[in-house]
Amino acid sequence: MVGRANGWNHRIFIENGKEIEADGFELMMVKAYYEKLDIVLRDCVASGLTFGVIHAEKDIGYYLSGDEEDQAEALRLFSVNCEAGRAIGAEKLVLHLWSGPRSDNDLARNLMMLDDLYEIAERSRIRLLIENVPCAMRDPITNLSRVTQKRPDAQFVYDVRFGAFHEQNERIVSSGALSSGRIDHVHLSDYVGPPHDFASLRPILHLGKGIIGLEALLSRIAEAYHGTLTLESPEILEAGCAVDVINQDLAFVKRFI
Repeated sequence: MVGRANGWNHRIFIENGKEIEADGFELMMVKAYYEKLDIVLRDCVASGLTFGVIHAEKDIGYYLSGDEEDQAEALRLFSVNCEAGRAIGAEKLVLHLWSGPRSDNDLARNLMMLDDLYEIAERSRIRLLIENVPCAMRDPITNLSRVTQKRPDAQFVYDVRFGAFHEQNERIVSSGALSSGRIDHVHLSDYVGPPHDFASLRPILHLGKGIIGLEALLSRIAEAYHGTLTLESPEILEAGCAVDVINQDLAFVKRFI
């Protein structure tokens, strides 16, 4: 609902939120919010909307891969994001543990910081969930297995578009992670392909407009999973957002889940 086209105007989702046929919202933290964060959080709380999930700023994963100064900045930003989540009543925080140009090339450095990240999240009484972000070096399942080796209590976010990018949707759905609680949040959008093509990650497609085969995939997810899901297909306009198109995508989800 909010992006570069409408100047990251958080009032857009405040003003249109009650017309969106969803149970709640996932607040995406972006750089533009930091200078007015008190206002953004105050408006979220005053809106009466439910924000069950907050998505941490994506550059945190990039900084985690850097030197000690970068890693210190990553922890500072992560703390700000966790506190923002607590302020709006979010129970879950989505993190790109690796991100940006560094991707997972230096994942060992990111993993060094895991305990610090969990400690910060626990202080803010918010549950940290790590997403299956596209990888330049390995693949999400391999990387998330490394997370589990270090943190057996780790829980994850499953993004079906990223699953399609790495051709891992079948493996993820068949793994039992959805029914066991290991995956505790799902992101929904479509993907045009081909696999492993970073240029194909944008634009993010509306549901049923790509190659994933969401009708079948959502039916299988519904059999195993009963947690939260976020629609991620954007419909951002200069003057706001296209509420009717967003609701069409939500209706698509409700046909299966």
